[in-house]
Amino acid sequence: MSESYKTSELVGQPKMYAWAEYLGCMEGVPFDVVTLTATKTKPVVVWGMLLCLLLTAVAMLANNLPVWPFTLVDGRHPLEPVMLSILLGLILSNVCPLPKWVLPGIKFSVKKLLPLGIILLGARLDFIAIMKLGGVGIAMSLFEIVLALALMWGFTRWLKLSGKLGTLLGIGTAICGGTAIVATAPVIEAEEGDVVFGVATVTLLGLIGMFLLPVLGHAMALTEQAFGIWAGLAIHQTPQVVAAGFAYGQQAGETATIIKMSRVCMLAPVVFLTGLIYARSKAKQQETTSHKHINYFSLFPKFIFGFLALALLRTLGWLPDLTVHLPSAAGVGHVERDFSLASVAQIGANFFIVMSMAGVGLETKFSAMRQTGWRPFIAAAVSALVIASVVLGLIKLLQIS
Repeated sequence: MSESYKTSELVGQPKMYAWAEYLGCMEGVPFDVVTLTATKTKPVVVWGMLLCLLLTAVAMLANNLPVWPFTLVDGRHPLEPVMLSILLGLILSNVCPLPKWVLPGIKFSVKKLLPLGIILLGARLDFIAIMKLGGVGIAMSLFEIVLALALMWGFTRWLKLSGKLGTLLGIGTAICGGTAIVATAPVIEAEEGDVVFGVATVTLLGLIGMFLLPVLGHAMALTEQAFGIWAGLAIHQTPQVVAAGFAYGQQAGETATIIKMSRVCMLAPVVFLTGLIYARSKAKQQETTSHKHINYFSLFPKFIFGFLALALLRTLGWLPDLTVHLPSAAGVGHVERDFSLASVAQIGANFFIVMSMAGVGLETKFSAMRQTGWRPFIAAAVSALVIASVVLGLIKLLQIS
């Protein structure tokens, strides 16, 4: 490497790489070269973005393929597009070496589109709707979240796991699976290998619960309401909860969906608090090497405030429905089309998150995933089993019917 790259810009900088800043390192390119060359020339991002867009389209199309026994629910694949896009990216990047000229666009898709998708994700949260659950449902949802976070914190310390990976698995188990993981990852500057492992783990465990819980529920003769609460709290991802609930019965599906939404509504405060704790910890580490004033606001990702603001607008009903008047095809009269800004924002959120996760898959090697070992998976699996057992015990104890 030429000595001209070794400038003073890198001297004294802490090794705290920002989210997606070092994706090129996974291709064997040193961090300083990736960073400095990015400042020397303007990268062409269109080709990498087109590749991510292609994988996104394939993932979303595959999500609409009917897979038994879930064709009677909504006709969609039980795997979310976010997981499918990661899998497609992983397979492609590990089977076929990617040309260097697609890397800038892949990096851009992760670094820029993921925060945008998370902001738009706030449009689907309605805090007032959670009040319809009643005291018992809300209390059990909060208990499940605290239990999941506490279990993963304990396993992280006991098994000496990576703190960031343990945080991702804990929040993914507690809130809403892969969506919670990709929303939390930028806040704690998690590595792409941890993100992929976390999403894959909670998706696999959620799939197991999705198939197993209805069988166990019928064996125990649970009522539809009781099963809906159990599924809503014990299964990780929203499509899996919906599939398991409606496979058990109509009332079970509706109850499971509402309970699940109560967990989803906790995504904003949990991610905010997680980011605040991480920012304070990061600032404290910097204070050990510098006596300068630490700006906490600059350490916290700004897109979280956009996420919270959009969720508040949705709760207050300030995301209006629009009617667009279009001319008819024959030139006579007009056609009206109704649009919900909240629905449009949710579609945009899903699209940008899936596209960014395609980039994560493309930048991740199987060798990096193998470095995590079996301990994180075992910790997440035991946590899921304990949560399902405890929640079922509470349902029996409270005699919910």
